[in-house]
Amino acid sequence: MGTTRNSNSTDGNEPFLIDPILPSRDFPFTLKKIRIGVIAAAGKGTRAYPRTSFIPKPLFVIEGKTILHRNVELMAKTFGIEKVYVLVGHLKEQIKAEVEHIRLALPKVVIETVLWTEKGLASDVASLEKMIHEPFLTILGDEFYYRSNHEMFLKVLKKHPKMSASIGIVKTSLLSRIRKNYSVVLEDDKILNLVEKPENPPNELLGLGSYYFTPEYFEFFKKTPASPKSGVIEITDVIDKMAKETSGGVYATTLNCEYFNINSMQDYYHAVYEVRNDLFSKFKTSLIIPTNHNERSITDVIVDFKDKFNEIIVIDNESTDETLSLAKKEKVKTYTFPGDGDPSLLGEQVRRGIEYATGDILVVVSPDGSFRSKDFPKLLEYMKDSDMVIGTRTTRQMIEQGSNLKPLYRLVNLLMGKLVEVFWWGQEPRFTDVDCQFFSVWRESYDRVKPQLVVEDRKFIVEMMIDIVRSHMRCIEIPVSYFKPVGQVEYRLRDMISDSFQILKLILSKKFFLGESRDGE
Repeated sequence: MGTTRNSNSTDGNEPFLIDPILPSRDFPFTLKKIRIGVIAAAGKGTRAYPRTSFIPKPLFVIEGKTILHRNVELMAKTFGIEKVYVLVGHLKEQIKAEVEHIRLALPKVVIETVLWTEKGLASDVASLEKMIHEPFLTILGDEFYYRSNHEMFLKVLKKHPKMSASIGIVKTSLLSRIRKNYSVVLEDDKILNLVEKPENPPNELLGLGSYYFTPEYFEFFKKTPASPKSGVIEITDVIDKMAKETSGGVYATTLNCEYFNINSMQDYYHAVYEVRNDLFSKFKTSLIIPTNHNERSITDVIVDFKDKFNEIIVIDNESTDETLSLAKKEKVKTYTFPGDGDPSLLGEQVRRGIEYATGDILVVVSPDGSFRSKDFPKLLEYMKDSDMVIGTRTTRQMIEQGSNLKPLYRLVNLLMGKLVEVFWWGQEPRFTDVDCQFFSVWRESYDRVKPQLVVEDRKFIVEMMIDIVRSHMRCIEIPVSYFKPVGQVEYRLRDMISDSFQILKLILSKKFFLGESRDGE
């Protein structure tokens, strides 16, 4: 049963949201706000395969929060909803774990999980009949609303207090979006007709997965026949029947928002891109430069990148030359890494620099002048829909004559990159270079893989790539220019063979042995 309050409630919310004298099936309701929410989070999401084999779509993350979290938050903050039923099925244990996290973030909201019927959305919602005896709001768990005015549901309810249901709609000129959802035919704001996935949409009105229902829904579900196409009762058919037969009618709630129906991975990446693009000017960027006796190049590198970052971190491995003093003259943040100048601690040195950085976007670049700031805007653009963007030095036209990137070295990097692809084929990575010291990563994404990062030497790059991928995040590789490093050391064949063997060993260990994380987890 839905929770009720008595008039002596002292928690600051309105008492007696529904007239307590009315029996559960009496209509209309005396409603001041909506108390009950339903989120459908049970589907398999086959069109977003292979990611949905590992993560249910409601748990896809957009700017630090899952879609499920955002929809519960939308219900709580917009409507003051006090109890939410989450319908679960596919990978339900992951959904339940996320529900525990959401309970901590929104302690005033009671959240219960309910197992799906496996007979479609309409049946899943109808299965809550014994639990819900008052009007409720339903949102699909794979729909994301950005900057939405869902409070319009309350305005429509105030205008039509006796209505039996209301559905959210938006106007769109993209008829392909309507073909994927459903169309709506109106008379003023009253629903006359709904058509699931119409071949020829009658107008530009796109029906959304946000619904306001009274308990009349349960009665009409029982009267609605199964769809000849799907063999199950469709929720649009139930609403269509309600629109045509209820005395209260069904009305449209026109929303003004960015709406994303996450059917495929491209839908998800599009949503991430649009949100990040909108917020991008607010994100802070940090450049980390790990140095070790680079007095001949450090000033040029800092000057080249200086105006493009909010902060530059020079993390020096106890250089005995003028590297650190030259960096300080450029008024950047400088720190000393206690590594006794040992270059085999490069990975640990970079991680220490990342810890000192305060940016949302973290960029690492080598201190020897191999890379130029002209490629930085490319990294930034791809960061809008990726977790990590790494350069590749395998485009021959972008390699300066005299660099130490010999054909054999390029081939080894290509082979190791392809090996990562094969081992994590289901995550669809595409790599041609596993040792490019010019990359960017979101702080949030780095923090998620940080416990798994154990490599201390230069192989930290391929390790981070692997852990981003195997954590079901997106790592993209883009071509960057590669210039002759200042003070370069000839890369010997035996060093190449040794590094290749070590990278292969790392790839195999990450694939077949999870090993221990840095914090023992």
